[in-house]
Amino acid sequence: MALQQLQAVNRSPGATRLRLLAATRSLLAAKGRRGTTTREIADQAGVNEATLFRQFGSKDALVDACVEHYCSTVELQELLASLDGDLERDLQRIASALIQRMENVRDLIVMSLAEENADGTVGEAAWRAPTAIKKIVADYMAKRIAAGELSGNPLFLARFFMGMVFSYVMGRKRFPEEYAADPPAVVEFQVGLFLNGARKV
Repeated sequence: MALQQLQAVNRSPGATRLRLLAATRSLLAAKGRRGTTTREIADQAGVNEATLFRQFGSKDALVDACVEHYCSTVELQELLASLDGDLERDLQRIASALIQRMENVRDLIVMSLAEENADGTVGEAAWRAPTAIKKIVADYMAKRIAAGELSGNPLFLARFFMGMVFSYVMGRKRFPEEYAADPPAVVEFQVGLFLNGARKV
């Protein structure tokens, strides 16, 4: 592709939007929402501030769009559609996908937890994707309950299952010596615990 064509692509509205979203994520992770200004975001994205407001309208809308962009549920929905029906194997694949997804957006998770009490907008945006994922996982649990393979409240099961993954992802960086096991070993243990409990039979 010629240089002029590359420059035209980089100046396109779609490319500009992606640069603004990437700059927003980077600055939110480093400085938090309250510490990040639209001027800084625009500068890092290589555009003027007016372009930012033309694209998103407000800082709140930009933060919301950033979280929505990086926290999509599409991959998990596609995974669930491809599962083969073996309960233990399915749950291992779901747990592995959740670990990867949470690792990929860990910076946004940390930022939202740190700021949600001080800024309701950040909290609402950040919890939208986990809420949607919880519903997806709960729907899966409900199907397995209906099939007689699980018992209990599907929403509670989804919360517990996702909570195990969340504690691993958030804990392994803060307490690496306690979370030294590789993800596959952790997934096998967590799914075994979820299905069989810890009581010795």
